[in-house]
Amino acid sequence: MKGGAMINEISRILVKFRPCFSRTTAFNWFVIVIVGFIVRLDHYGVSSFVRWLCIKPSIYTALLSFFRASSWQLKDIMHRWWQIVMSGCPLLHIDGRLLLAGDGIKINKEAEKMPVVKRLHQESDNSGKAPYIYGHHHGVIGILAGWAKKNLLYPPLCRAA
Repeated sequence: MKGGAMINEISRILVKFRPCFSRTTAFNWFVIVIVGFIVRLDHYGVSSFVRWLCIKPSIYTALLSFFRASSWQLKDIMHRWWQIVMSGCPLLHIDGRLLLAGDGIKINKEAEKMPVVKRLHQESDNSGKAPYIYGHHHGVIGILAGWAKKNLLYPPLCRAA
């Protein structure tokens, strides 16, 4: 897919999220955030979006406000993404059921008192590892879609626990 066609396809998909936002400004910030996720090459949070999209640093606070805005709900966006994937992707079925895949990762954190840090059991055959760590557990469930030679995983549900 050529660059222009890819941008058109991304635009076509993003426009389908417009009903999830009660304010046009919130939708515009949503588009900026998604494009920021696509183009950034580092993982330093919102400041990555500012850097890679060449956004004026003075707008940083407004971008942060998007994440706390009352004009949208994450569950609405996730539901809309599910609808987009279900209606526009060649989904793989086995015995008439959708093929789902799941995976998770545990990320060790030094501090025990950080938000969402939990005591997590480590599954390992290495006796040198402690049986428990403190950290974040991120899990993803995705729908397998595509063709016989090329499959993609569309993650309609991602959670940190």
